[in-house]
Amino acid sequence: MALWAAVQRKRLFPRARRLAKRLLVRWNLFTHRRDESVRRWRAVLVGARAGHVVIPSVALESSRREADDFATRRLVRAGDRVLDVGAGNGRQAIGMVELGVASYTGLEVVRRSVDWANRAFASTGNVYFDWFDVYNQMYNPHGSQEPEAVAFPYPDGSFDFVVALSLYTHLERLAVAARYASETARVLRKGGGAFMTFFKSPPNALTTSAVRTVFAEADILRIVGEWFVIEDVAGCETTAFHDQWRLYLRKR
Repeated sequence: MALWAAVQRKRLFPRARRLAKRLLVRWNLFTHRRDESVRRWRAVLVGARAGHVVIPSVALESSRREADDFATRRLVRAGDRVLDVGAGNGRQAIGMVELGVASYTGLEVVRRSVDWANRAFASTGNVYFDWFDVYNQMYNPHGSQEPEAVAFPYPDGSFDFVVALSLYTHLERLAVAARYASETARVLRKGGGAFMTFFKSPPNALTTSAVRTVFAEADILRIVGEWFVIEDVAGCETTAFHDQWRLYLRKR
């Protein structure tokens, strides 16, 4: 496990890792071939060639668990307009659609992920993905916009809930994180819910790496607290690779 964590942290052997993931996807589909849920969402769980490749049954379980968590905390409910910043290939959309949201919009910097997700969700009807051509060393190194000055391409108050899972963990600089937080607040209605995850220090060591960005806890609280009431926090009690600090928020 320590070796695999090191491989993930340093993004070693990317082609081999991606091939291994795709083989796992095929095996997972075979072992869950009688699962109606996996069959229903098969088109949006396989075939992605960019962004994070997900294991179908794991992705389904995670998406539903997260949507239920948000709904239980009254951050999102049926009929809401949802924005997913850093949407990837759309895994988060599954739980939201099943929850009954009015619309799900995914904002993503990887163009191939956006194109693929729009095709994969084409028959869903209320799921859309927009390309956000902003620079990120890891995900969009040729992006045309500087991240410290970006504006989300939506009017003020357009959404009832904004989710950003594993987004701030790749933003490199605190000024970028502050900009994304302020834009999240701008496009969110007053009193709307939000969810963000970070790697914080302590317990992690500070780093500006796009692979795994770590901010000081006090700085995170400062930039988030400018716009949001923090209703709850969880996680990031260890330095494990995927142990992120989960912030459940409400716009002031």
